[in-house]
Amino acid sequence: MFGAASMRTISRRLAAALPLRGWLLLGLLYVLAVGLALITNAQFGPDSRIYLAWTYWYLGHPQAEAAQLSYNYLWDNSGLRDCWSCWPDDYHEKFFTGQYAAVVGPRVLLPFLSAPFVALFGPMGMLVVPMVGYALAVIATVLLASRLWGQRWALLAGTVLLLPVYVSRWSVVAHTEGPAFALLAVPLLLLPLAKRVTRKHLIAYAALVGVGMLNRQFAIALPVAVGFAWLLVAVRDRKFRNVWLPFAFWGNLVGFGVLLAQMLITPMIFGGEELSLTAHFNQLSTTYFQTSGVAALPEVTWNIITSDLLRVRYDLVLMALLVTVTVAVVWRFRSELSALAAGAFLSVSAINIVEFWPASFRYHAPIVPLLVLATVALLADLWGPIRRRPSRSTETEPRPPANRLPTAPVAAAAATARPARRWTPDRRGLRWVGTLPLHAWLVIGVLLTLTFAELQDRTWHYGPSSLYHLAWSYRILGHSPAEATALTYDGLHNEQFFDSGCGGPCWEYGDYWIYQHATSADPNVVYPLLSAPFVSFLGPAGLLVVPVIALLVATAMLTVFAARRWGAAAATLTAVGFLLTDRIAVAGLAGTADMLAIALAIGCLFTLPLDGPRSRRALAAFGVLLVLALASRSTSIALVGAVGMAWLCASWSARTLRNRWWPYASVAGLAAMGIVLLGQVNRIVDARYLGRAREVISEGTGGVVGSIGDRISDMTSVDGTYIAADALLCAVLLVTVIAAPMRTFRDPLAALALGGGVVSVLLGLLVGVPSGARQFSTVYPLFLLTSVGVVASLVSRLRPRMPDSGPATEPSPTEPSPTEPASTEPPDAVEPAPEPGAAAPEETAPEPVPAVVAVASADSGLVDPFPTAGVALTDDDPRTALHLPARPGTGP
Repeated sequence: MFGAASMRTISRRLAAALPLRGWLLLGLLYVLAVGLALITNAQFGPDSRIYLAWTYWYLGHPQAEAAQLSYNYLWDNSGLRDCWSCWPDDYHEKFFTGQYAAVVGPRVLLPFLSAPFVALFGPMGMLVVPMVGYALAVIATVLLASRLWGQRWALLAGTVLLLPVYVSRWSVVAHTEGPAFALLAVPLLLLPLAKRVTRKHLIAYAALVGVGMLNRQFAIALPVAVGFAWLLVAVRDRKFRNVWLPFAFWGNLVGFGVLLAQMLITPMIFGGEELSLTAHFNQLSTTYFQTSGVAALPEVTWNIITSDLLRVRYDLVLMALLVTVTVAVVWRFRSELSALAAGAFLSVSAINIVEFWPASFRYHAPIVPLLVLATVALLADLWGPIRRRPSRSTETEPRPPANRLPTAPVAAAAATARPARRWTPDRRGLRWVGTLPLHAWLVIGVLLTLTFAELQDRTWHYGPSSLYHLAWSYRILGHSPAEATALTYDGLHNEQFFDSGCGGPCWEYGDYWIYQHATSADPNVVYPLLSAPFVSFLGPAGLLVVPVIALLVATAMLTVFAARRWGAAAATLTAVGFLLTDRIAVAGLAGTADMLAIALAIGCLFTLPLDGPRSRRALAAFGVLLVLALASRSTSIALVGAVGMAWLCASWSARTLRNRWWPYASVAGLAAMGIVLLGQVNRIVDARYLGRAREVISEGTGGVVGSIGDRISDMTSVDGTYIAADALLCAVLLVTVIAAPMRTFRDPLAALALGGGVVSVLLGLLVGVPSGARQFSTVYPLFLLTSVGVVASLVSRLRPRMPDSGPATEPSPTEPSPTEPASTEPPDAVEPAPEPGAAAPEETAPEPVPAVVAVASADSGLVDPFPTAGVALTDDDPRTALHLPARPGTGP
């Protein structure tokens, strides 16, 4: 009975935090994150051999046999292949005595919890506990975000936690990081974050801190972070005995007490008296930096920062998160979440420095839930229905449920409290620039800078196809074939790609081979023509000018398009998703026509009849843009398939072939036929759109089916591994694959995405050459917009965070408060004026929710000095998250 009641309580809380559709989406992303981690990362590392041996020991095997079983399974594992010191001659004994035991002996939680799973599934059972821990961390983060800001921000918090690859991959490793995720995130639910806490919460929190210390010593970061929060509130509110004091005191007492006991007792049981972190640090710092002690700290710290950044920079989502959380902590310096995030990060960094070695973000991964919450807090301040000044934000004071009237004492306190001012970025409301608020453009600009900064040093700016583009640019400038070939060789033979398998094949056929498209499947018309003026001034670097401009233009067009359909916040989300898709954004810094084709494809969206018939001018513009795209990249043929699919779906719905998509399908078909026919007589436009279709019949021993199977296998193994390193790209593809077929007949964007995806796959099979994300890069904006549409539809069903309840005598939301200036927030929609003589419509407005309240905290004895204020909102108010209203017009 108790178990059933507990399950019902948990189910209610989960449903209140997020509806089923939201949990399904997060579950899908969780499965994706775990799958990508399994594909891109080894599941066992050097530490895993110790944990596995101890697990076998807990299962009853003698120590020597347990160590041997660990060796039998892991000696040739990819994660330990380069570990020259993993298997010393006396590893049967060393795994359970001395330094190994002194470190691993206190970490009893992972081997103990993994024992039954290893007994059932073998060594792979070591992954069960880390995976479950990561899932619990996601759930706890969503629950806390929903409590603080509402369901929409809870969905965002869970999504951001699941996308960084360098976070998820540590959750699918036989290490202690997976349980550490849960043992940091779950205790956050017990802290006084918009919650009235009791002694039960304090006891449970202290118990979880103790359990965390039995998992890994880095768990001390949580009580230290809570200590930072207590100190912040004590200084901010000038109150030493605040609600955070019990949690800070008992948490640190338990945490450091367990840590001290482990340091004293473990050497007595397992040996390892020679283990000393200070001596270890001094020895290594002397060996590598010729200094020791405090003098070595700057060099060791800088080495860890630079080494970790070199690895983390391959995860654009994580880099964006780190930049945003830095801004959040600095700007929201009065916030408890900022103090928690800063305290956890600094404490983990300090321990990492003492450990000496860079860890590829391994030690910091378990505190990412705190970083995500601090980031979402800033976004909620700027984009939520009740925008707060970030520099005055706080999360301690509890808030009553929405639409519930407060008790009499609270109502009386609210009635006499000084009303708070609602903060907006501009005196007259949001400062709009075009279709977005100023701070949205600022976010996009910062991410553009981040993308350029991160990609410029870790990607190849030129590839084999750059040879053709540069050579034809020189030809367009008037050079002879021999001169253009020589200039191309001089400009590109020192580039990285040239020494990676291209040096021989690229030049073995003589000077004139470069113009015969021996390996190129792209037309060389538009991109070399546009690049020629820049090449004449900048040389080979001129090839990069057009892609960079195309990236800027594509981002702006995609943002404007999304803003017109879903509003400013969805537009910002679209731009952020586009810029953080590593495998697509990299095309903006490469000497290829990929980004130019993407920009032309986005331009076509503005001319399509997505919402109704269009003019002949739009049709003509579509034809011009499509021809330019077809003359730039062979993959642009997917646009023809996209328009064709939209026409077929419209024909099915309208039961007629002659619908508003018919002219566009005709123009697309004629453009494709024309460019292909032109390529048969002119080499410069020969894109070979049919790829190596004839070779499907002749190659291989299994006939046509065998040849196609071989190509699918090659594409899956090569392209799949390449794409799997970009979790955001994979998430967009997964959502599109699931949603596009289901939304095809009611969303033209979904039909476009479905058609473009099908043609991209077919073209990839015909060409037969794995090309990573390039095979569908031209239609990737369609995939992204379809995914944003799915998310926007889901978010419209989620409840925003309501203003706190207040006195029943609050003025009507349509009238300004006598103590506050009238809100000038742009309305969601302008109601049409009634016709003359028409009867006035019946008043059906919902009961207004009071806008100002001061909530007394029984624990702190304080009244919220910055109560939530603003216009009244209802449960389905769209003015938050993805439905921030578009720029107001000049209506009545």
